[in-house]
Amino acid sequence: MSYTEEFKLAIMGYAKDVERYLAGDKSDYVYKAARTEKSGVFDANYANRSKLCWALEYDVCDVPNKIELVRELFLEELKDRETNGFQGIGENLETLTSLLLKLGEPKGSELFVRAKNANFDCECGYEPRIIKTTPIEELSRRYCIETLSELGETDLALKLTDEFKAEASTYEDLGDILSLSKWATHRKSDREFAITGIYRLYQKAPEAFKAFDAFSAVNDYAETLIEKGDIAAALDVFNLNREILKKFGRGFYKLGAKLIANGAEAPVKIWEDILPSIKEDLKRNMVAPICRDNMLSAAELSGDRDMLKKLERYFKKREREKL
Repeated sequence: MSYTEEFKLAIMGYAKDVERYLAGDKSDYVYKAARTEKSGVFDANYANRSKLCWALEYDVCDVPNKIELVRELFLEELKDRETNGFQGIGENLETLTSLLLKLGEPKGSELFVRAKNANFDCECGYEPRIIKTTPIEELSRRYCIETLSELGETDLALKLTDEFKAEASTYEDLGDILSLSKWATHRKSDREFAITGIYRLYQKAPEAFKAFDAFSAVNDYAETLIEKGDIAAALDVFNLNREILKKFGRGFYKLGAKLIANGAEAPVKIWEDILPSIKEDLKRNMVAPICRDNMLSAAELSGDRDMLKKLERYFKKREREKL
């Protein structure tokens, strides 16, 4: 079964959610305020309401007086837009707006005026518009997996990702898997799979990579090896790809310093390589404070007391500037 067929089955299954709502069992779909320290206020039922939006968008079941149902859901969505800590417009609001317009709601409706004023992002970017429904068969694999994850269909999202990995062969495929690891699956194994695959493609055909993409392929792979504790292999990658790394001085010295700080062999040699780039950034006050610990450790392990003192003074100055 193709990924679009599995995605379609999931969407068709949301007919039961529509039926629950129409039967008066609405508690899982209406606005429900929740809060976390990181996110602030959010709607705990947003994903459940998304299921209704998908069901209505793709007409998975008959709905009497559909416009009244959509208006009701629109009002619940506005409660989230008006209170959400991250603000934003959101796909639910866009979908419900499009549905209302298709069902005959006037473009000047008070509902749309309220939505426009719901938050700063809506004020800047929300406009009532009809969105053409994309046939499910035309949806990308990445989009389907991301959507399933957002809808809480975790098992299916992971299953489709594993199938994707089994077939992935291009830079674009691996880039999609890397994105999915961050935004959908949250699996370290997916990230490592994508980064390793991209680096291998670069090794086979470096001429096919633009400069920054080549740097990212090398740097990300070396960083992954360091995270896994394989410092010797990471150093081999660093040494083998010095020329492309040097084109991006800050990235070059950040990676070199991290290698030294994590116990790479021949720290003095690495330090000599990255030192010119460090000095250049110091002149411009461009060494990022986030590099502090690795930079200081690398300078000390390399025996460069003069640069260690300069870096200590630099980072202390940056800390004072933040106060």
